[in-house]
Amino acid sequence: MSVDAEAARGPSLQLAAIGGVVFSVLFLLHHVLQGSGPAGSSTAEVVSYNVAHRGALLGSEVALGLGLLAFIAFLAPLTVVIWRAGCETVATALVVAGGVFLALGFMSVAAETALVDVADQGQPGAVDALNQLQGRTPVVWAVTALAVITALAILRTGLLWRWLGIGGLVLSGAFLLASISSVVGRGVEGGYSLIGVGLFIIWMLALSAGLWRTASAHPVHVAPTSAAPG
Repeated sequence: MSVDAEAARGPSLQLAAIGGVVFSVLFLLHHVLQGSGPAGSSTAEVVSYNVAHRGALLGSEVALGLGLLAFIAFLAPLTVVIWRAGCETVATALVVAGGVFLALGFMSVAAETALVDVADQGQPGAVDALNQLQGRTPVVWAVTALAVITALAILRTGLLWRWLGIGGLVLSGAFLLASISSVVGRGVEGGYSLIGVGLFIIWMLALSAGLWRTASAHPVHVAPTSAAPG
């Protein structure tokens, strides 16, 4: 890659790093505000929890919505850098996986918000249906795809530390198992366990740190102007 190309990708990597950090913080805040969740999966327990924690649950969905917007700032510039590195197929796959992740994320926001809204309206059928929907929205499948594709991009381009790519592949295997469990399990699951959430956030923060480090390693150099002959 030419010096000019190295310098030009710096701002894109920095934007991706900032977007990744903001997304991670808001995603963490979302889960903190969600709390421990209902004691069980019965309609009565779901209603009781949602009514008692209405404000916090709505706040958590606002945090998630803002986080998903920040994720766009992570995804778009990273895709451009990967494309310009000659990995067009990987970049295209990343856009598709990221788009699916965003769509399912906003779908989850809508389902959870609707669940909170109907919890105190005496509609047990609606509560059960929305609880099943928000619990089984296959966000973790999209996270699996994101982890695999991002890991492959790292290994193909050498953009970040190699261990991040290998770690992404290992994480994707764990996310795949959680994806299958969310489909075949009898109980409603939140997509993946809190341990999975923590690992995903840590990996995103590590990605962001690596992106910022790579951008800082190739600062833009301004060529000195030559003095006019006197």
